[in-house]
Amino acid sequence: MSEIDIQAKELYQAGDYAELAELMSEKIEEDRDALYFFWRGMALIELDEITQAFSDMSRAVQLDKRNSRWYVGRGRAFWMKGDEKNAVSDWKRAIKLDPNNAEAYAERGEYFSNNKQIDKALDDFNKAIELDDSLADAYYGRGIVHSDLDNYEDAVADYDKAIELLDSDSDIFTSRGAAKFFLDDWQGAKEDFTHALGLDEENVRAMNNRAVVEFCLEEYEAAKEDYTSALEHMPTERLLLGGMAVTLHALDNDDEKAVELWQSLVDMDRRYMDAEWTGQELLWPKALVDEADAIIQKL
Repeated sequence: MSEIDIQAKELYQAGDYAELAELMSEKIEEDRDALYFFWRGMALIELDEITQAFSDMSRAVQLDKRNSRWYVGRGRAFWMKGDEKNAVSDWKRAIKLDPNNAEAYAERGEYFSNNKQIDKALDDFNKAIELDDSLADAYYGRGIVHSDLDNYEDAVADYDKAIELLDSDSDIFTSRGAAKFFLDDWQGAKEDFTHALGLDEENVRAMNNRAVVEFCLEEYEAAKEDYTSALEHMPTERLLLGGMAVTLHALDNDDEKAVELWQSLVDMDRRYMDAEWTGQELLWPKALVDEADAIIQKL
């Protein structure tokens, strides 16, 4: 790996995407090397400038059609554009060019995971980790697969490894917290959600999940604070409206508002008159379902 490649990787892993894009733009002015287009494309993906990122990745491929890394990058750009077919095609091409490209397997594994092709996802993540046991994304992806299979102990083990390799990712802590919750480690789950919010104060998923834990621990005021913060970001999200409703009802100091919020859910979908269906739809534990049922009886 060249010195500039190492520097680019360090900037990328540190999240310094704008600086990385600027550095690569300077390099491209000097020499239109595929590596520079690749790294600028990677930075632009993270900066949500997908059209330009795709252009850069395509340029890298045009300049050097035999390097599997460029296909991995362009596959990610295709993925971000919503073009799954071409994304998978590029990852397959990368693997054909280099059967030891761990990132290609990890990227394709994420695709399989998102499309509920669990066995294929697990195979790809296992292969990625076999090829490169320092690839945090592969452990994180496999952890998600284990969670989908309700194998929460295995999921926590994979999230632990991902955090060991990449301890600044709010999403990984959020996912580990969810797995701990299903293992009845409520305090551990709450600590993970709190840590996730320390890394990203706008992580609404962590806010919601911590509120659910707080509700189960009967820390209703704390749950109310988290739901209030989450609703500031997503004021029409049904999961949050329902959570706020059951929390206010549990506090027993604003039944009228709780009923009003629940009625707003029913107005969106009559099935919210069924507490059991609601629990399955919102993935709620029994404590929240029981509180929802008490509200429904007042409608």
